[in-house]
Amino acid sequence: MQRISSIALTMTVLTAVACTSREDRMRQQMAFDSMTPDPDGKTADDVPKIPPHPTRDALEPVLSLLYAADSLPAVQEADDAVAEGQDFAITNPGVLAIVNIRSGTSKGEQAKAIIRGVAEADAFAVRNDAELYFPEQLNKIKYAFSPEERDLIRVVYGDLRLLDFFSSEGADAAIGALDGELKTAATELKDDYLARKDEIWDSWMGVKMYARRVVAYDQPFKPVLRNLRKTFEMKEPEPITWEAAHDPEFASWAKTINGDDTLFKMFNNLDKLREQEEFRGDTHARWAMQGSSLIPEGIKVKPEDELGFGIHREDLGGGYQEITFVFDKKLRGDALREAYLRSLIYRQVFSDFATLSAAGGDFEGGQVPDENDADYAYCASRMALDGAINDFADAQPLLAGLKSTETNEDKLVTVAVECVLDRIPKGINRGVEGDDARPPAMHTRTALFQMLARFTKVDVNLDNMKKDVEKSAEVEDAEAFLKAYDKKKRGR
Repeated sequence: MQRISSIALTMTVLTAVACTSREDRMRQQMAFDSMTPDPDGKTADDVPKIPPHPTRDALEPVLSLLYAADSLPAVQEADDAVAEGQDFAITNPGVLAIVNIRSGTSKGEQAKAIIRGVAEADAFAVRNDAELYFPEQLNKIKYAFSPEERDLIRVVYGDLRLLDFFSSEGADAAIGALDGELKTAATELKDDYLARKDEIWDSWMGVKMYARRVVAYDQPFKPVLRNLRKTFEMKEPEPITWEAAHDPEFASWAKTINGDDTLFKMFNNLDKLREQEEFRGDTHARWAMQGSSLIPEGIKVKPEDELGFGIHREDLGGGYQEITFVFDKKLRGDALREAYLRSLIYRQVFSDFATLSAAGGDFEGGQVPDENDADYAYCASRMALDGAINDFADAQPLLAGLKSTETNEDKLVTVAVECVLDRIPKGINRGVEGDDARPPAMHTRTALFQMLARFTKVDVNLDNMKKDVEKSAEVEDAEAFLKAYDKKKRGR
């Protein structure tokens, strides 16, 4: 029995090892294939065998710590594969990656190019604990953002990986194991990266925030970013909480909105509790007076006279934006309060995809052009604020005392549509003259009507609805005829 158990145990272990090895090979093959969607691209079996490059082999003490896979990428000298102004290029990114370098350069220059190339290629090494393969992450970036953002992610990873390596405990020993010119080159590269650590981190921050989030919490970025935060105390920008997003001039109004469920939903367009709490924790917006320290460095905004504020928008990717509202320092009292409330609604237009999406039918291509988003925000914010003042000023002190520009609620949408048409002279549907079924900006009208519903209330008198409507003589005669006919029919 003992012998049988031992054999069974041995077979189990061997089977597990074999399965794991086979699974790894399958994952590697899939990773390679996922990087070659082009039908003319090479499959794993078609990739030519590259002979070992002597400089790569001599750099093995450093490269083996940089690269996550068991075998290092192939290296070849191929000038035609390296773009002008670049030192290296990666072909077949994945488990069969090739780092191409220029020919005719010194060993030191070759070493630097190979180290940087292997660091960038490391992103494509298969990691079994990844939720998504890196090529899959890049595809998400490409289609959700742009090919340029995808390519930036690749380049930034290589720099972050090298900064992580050169700041690690094992870097000096690995570099010390090199000889002569290679050791000198690796040391120079280390000094360069450590000196540029802030610049490299700024490059990472230059990636759109929501694109960063696609890759930051998965392999290969996650451990690299964790190490850099620990080593250099590097941090992502602090979230802007609802309280911290406001200058003192707006603090009391912001507090009132935050404490009133109706107002918070109305002015921030957030119905679900989870969305509300996320927004309170990070508004992606600021409300600042001219000259305030709350305005990020480098941002220059001139308030518009008609709005009372100016806007700076930063694209975060994925349809999200960070907005800084800068208010005219001359505004006081009700004028400042009105401008502030309008700015809240103005922001909604950029965060509420439904309004712009519904209005897109009035444009060729089915979407509102980016350059016209602000026109919709301008007109819709005035319409919505007027609706809120008309219907809620008596019940909400925050709105009390403000004057709407249009008190006739039946005209609010029409005035807003005319505003949009005035601000967008070309490219928008202007309807068919004389055809009431095809009015100007029909889709815009629907979108604004739907938006206005959040800022107005409908009073329904249920008692009146229960009352019988007085019938005319004609209606009574018709009912009598139908009853008589029904009786006659049933009597047959």
